[in-house]
Amino acid sequence: MSSPLRNPRQLIAALIAGVSGLIVLLDFVGAGPAVATLAAVLVQWAALITAIAVVIGGLSVLRAHVSRLRARVPDAGYSVVLITGMVIVIVAGIFYPTRAATGLSLPATLAAPTIRAVFRLVYEPLAASLLALLAFFALSAMLRALRSGRTEAVIVVMVALLALIIQLPPLTLIPLIGQTVQWLNDYLVAAGARGLLLGSAIGALVAGVRLLIGFDMPYADR
Repeated sequence: MSSPLRNPRQLIAALIAGVSGLIVLLDFVGAGPAVATLAAVLVQWAALITAIAVVIGGLSVLRAHVSRLRARVPDAGYSVVLITGMVIVIVAGIFYPTRAATGLSLPATLAAPTIRAVFRLVYEPLAASLLALLAFFALSAMLRALRSGRTEAVIVVMVALLALIIQLPPLTLIPLIGQTVQWLNDYLVAAGARGLLLGSAIGALVAGVRLLIGFDMPYADR
């Protein structure tokens, strides 16, 4: 792995990424109007580049699946479903009826009525079906853990079953059980969630610092 100091291209890329990231970071702490203006321009450039990359990626995916349809591969039906879903979402996201004189308008956000309807009618049923399947996978994993006979696996399964049982609606109506469940959610579960969030934040901070100082350069294939 070559050092950025020995490779002018990597050095220039690291400087551009580091300075841009530092400017945006300083804008978050309120470094002044000049920095805020420059950071806003950089963010707009990043949004534009991201939008162009999304368009290029979508065209690449479309081209790949159209090629599969032309080749008549055995599982070409999946490509038909993907292309159909892509077209529906794109059309619903760009053109939808409004009260404007033209009858067509660009949505300001993904909360536009037509986009919400597409997600409600297509995405939400698929997500519910996937979650229903995950229940069977969890049951299969539980049975395999019990068959292994390991003490740690048995303890995890028993704790999970106990947590599920005590949260059933009839049991939560009992004062003592309801208060116990609430205490577990307020202290143990919240403490674990906060630990995960703190760990994720520290990891993101370390990754950001490594990007700023040029140790990691994913934009330069490093």
